[in-house]
Amino acid sequence: MDALAVLFGLGLLALLVIGVPYLLISHLRLKARVARLEAGLSQARPEAVAEVAPVVEERAGPWAVSPVVAPEASQDLAPPRAFVLRADRMSALMAWVRGNWALAVAGVSLALAGVFMVQYGVEQGLLTPFWRVIGALVLGATLIAAGERLRRRYGDEAAGAVTGLPSVLSGAGVIALFAGVLAARGLYDLIGPGVALAGLVGVGAAAVILGWFHGPVLTALGLIGAGVAPFMVGGQSDTPGVFYGYFAVLAAVGLAVDAARRWAWISVLALAISIGGATLLYLAQAGALLYLAFWAMLVVLTVLVPEARLVPQHAGNSLLRRVLAGGSYPDFPVRLVWGVVALASLAALWLAQEAREALVVWGALSLLAGMLAALILGTRRAAALEDVPVVPAVATLLLVALEGFGQGPVWSAFMAGAERLPEAKMPLDASVILTGGAVVSILCAFRARYAAGVVPVILWSLSAAVMAPGLALILELFWTPAVVLGAYAWALQVMALAALMVVFAVRSRGPEGAVAALFAAAALVLITLALFVVLSKAALTLALGLMILSTAVIDRRFNLPLLGGLAQVGVAVIGYRLVIDPGLDWAVREAGWDDVLLSHLGPLALLAAAWGVMAARAGGATRVVIESAVWSITAIFLSVVLQRWLGGSGAMGHAGLGLTAVVWLASSMVQLWRLRAGGRVVRWLRLALGSVMGAVALVTLVAQAVLTNPLVPLLWRKEFVSGPLILDTLAAAYLPVALVFALAAWKLDHLRRLPRLAFAVAGAGYGAWYLALEIRRLWQGDDLSVPGVSDGELYSYTVALILVSVMLLGLALVRRSETLRRVAMAGVALTVAKVFLVDMAGLSGLVRVASFLGLGLSLAGLAWLNRRIAEHMGRDPG
Repeated sequence: MDALAVLFGLGLLALLVIGVPYLLISHLRLKARVARLEAGLSQARPEAVAEVAPVVEERAGPWAVSPVVAPEASQDLAPPRAFVLRADRMSALMAWVRGNWALAVAGVSLALAGVFMVQYGVEQGLLTPFWRVIGALVLGATLIAAGERLRRRYGDEAAGAVTGLPSVLSGAGVIALFAGVLAARGLYDLIGPGVALAGLVGVGAAAVILGWFHGPVLTALGLIGAGVAPFMVGGQSDTPGVFYGYFAVLAAVGLAVDAARRWAWISVLALAISIGGATLLYLAQAGALLYLAFWAMLVVLTVLVPEARLVPQHAGNSLLRRVLAGGSYPDFPVRLVWGVVALASLAALWLAQEAREALVVWGALSLLAGMLAALILGTRRAAALEDVPVVPAVATLLLVALEGFGQGPVWSAFMAGAERLPEAKMPLDASVILTGGAVVSILCAFRARYAAGVVPVILWSLSAAVMAPGLALILELFWTPAVVLGAYAWALQVMALAALMVVFAVRSRGPEGAVAALFAAAALVLITLALFVVLSKAALTLALGLMILSTAVIDRRFNLPLLGGLAQVGVAVIGYRLVIDPGLDWAVREAGWDDVLLSHLGPLALLAAAWGVMAARAGGATRVVIESAVWSITAIFLSVVLQRWLGGSGAMGHAGLGLTAVVWLASSMVQLWRLRAGGRVVRWLRLALGSVMGAVALVTLVAQAVLTNPLVPLLWRKEFVSGPLILDTLAAAYLPVALVFALAAWKLDHLRRLPRLAFAVAGAGYGAWYLALEIRRLWQGDDLSVPGVSDGELYSYTVALILVSVMLLGLALVRRSETLRRVAMAGVALTVAKVFLVDMAGLSGLVRVASFLGLGLSLAGLAWLNRRIAEHMGRDPG
């Protein structure tokens, strides 16, 4: 009996979904035809029509709408514009409450009367439970009948003594009916859960119908009552999943009423009640797959019902156009679709993350795929919905990534295939997902081919070029299908996808080859991914260089400048592989010389060729990036060669850090050197790249000075020097840095004086530091951190200072540089200070005598040389 009552309730609501919207929409169209006929008559006999035509006034009440205007002939089927709870609507509501508060209180009092009748019967024992419930129901029916009679006789919206009274009476009657049914079930157990549910659904349906005549408040009351009914009647059901359909029907009722009357907040209320009820059912273990099916039905209803069309034709501005080009906000039905599609996508992600069975994950993927296919193909005439598919598309990519990252049930079942026996069936989960991505890309390419306008063509083509390749990259990153399928089998699938992108590129249409460039870039990315799967570390880096050269050749042949973005990404990936993964450590310690040459000189030659091919775009950012990569790879290769040659424990100590710093420092200086060429955008790009590289070099040099300083040990760790004298780890650690700074100060003459001076000081400082450490090693050995300074070491420092001063004076003479001459004399002054302040106390015996004798003779000679140079230059020797 209860099951039959449930089915009766569902059937009643289904009848409302089909019948009521049809009747209401037919009523609207009939009114439009009458208005059109009246407009035609008014043109023929305006004075006659004025006597007959009724005057349509603005409705009074809390939910007042705009005056009804007869539509034009071209708008006879267009529904009125929706209104929402805006600030002006809320102000109107509050004003009505202030003026009609007595009616509101009366409605509450009448509603409570039915409740108190039941309560009084309980307390006094006057009536049996059956008659107490019957009394509440009779009271509710009487109030509704009275309200309906007043509405038919006097109307509910005309000014007068009965204004608003019919709605108050009917609303109180609905509440009394709800109270009677709930009392019959909850207080007296007179009826079962099924009969109670059917009764509550019937009351809710009656309220929705009454709301059509009385206003949205009664409709809302009916929806709320029907929504809470399943949770108020108690009892257990063997098929709780049937209530998912019940809540879907409830949403359809609210959307249908909104479609006819344009009470937009009724749609929001109906969807909120339906989604909340269905989610509570899912949390009560009513079935995950049925919950996903509920979301699928809800998306279909939200797209079709508000516009009352089987084929969506949502006009107006889309959300993406609003963001990119401005204009008006999307209409309310469009915003409603956005909200429901976003919530459905989030629900799919939620269930997939909570799933313990692979079937639920596949169900979530099916929901997203179904939404994608339906929105791509079904919205060709709905310009305002053209950007909605981006939501399930992003959710699909995220779900696949999270499934692999979180090691979900589908991923686990797929990876278990790695241990299968040879005769066992190969798992195809990754292949099915990749095929689904290919289908979505095909659908997007189809939309792009028949889209109207430049921007839609490009956006749909971009979607086609991103969806399938994006899934391939996510699968490779988080699923590693090659472990299960085999490297060549997985690479062949990726190559097949690349072939599909090539087909799209050949058959594409778009402005200035932009669409073809998108598909060509996608194909090159997929080809590179396939090579990544099957090639070694060195060969993969070489393949990336070949991809960049191919990009440059395609750009030159077909004039596709948008491919430059792909080339820039390829350059970044090559840099990442050479520096980080597999990186410098692999090139220095693990790889053979053949792999080193292949992974460094191969890409270097290919990038140099690409730089030459792109000569036509000399001022473009892509050529700048390729040029900087050529210099960077050269520096990286030289540092790798030096480190492999040095070997030993010091190679990655102060020497290794110094050479690593040189890589980044040289790259930074190359960017600064190239600032003299290019436009403003290119200059800013070079400056940004140079700053980032310089920052990395600075961090490396600070680490070298603190962590691997051979003169000052870090805690108990000592840094030893290795290699032959002069050509040792000290030379590798500090001389290249000094040379880079010196070249920067010399060649970067387009920079301001201050940075060039800073480079010169830094270069001189590193050169002096290297010379000082070499002298100390000559006297102290490989451990420079031993305490004390010998007499010979002090004397050697003095000799070195004098020789450097002589060299600087000679260089000043050659270059006729007053600055160098002054720096040389500053070195002489430093030598004098050292001898008198340091050597005098540290030397003894004949060494002291020889030191001061040599100093005197050297100073005399330097003074004479300085005067001759100053006279030659026509300057004051002071």
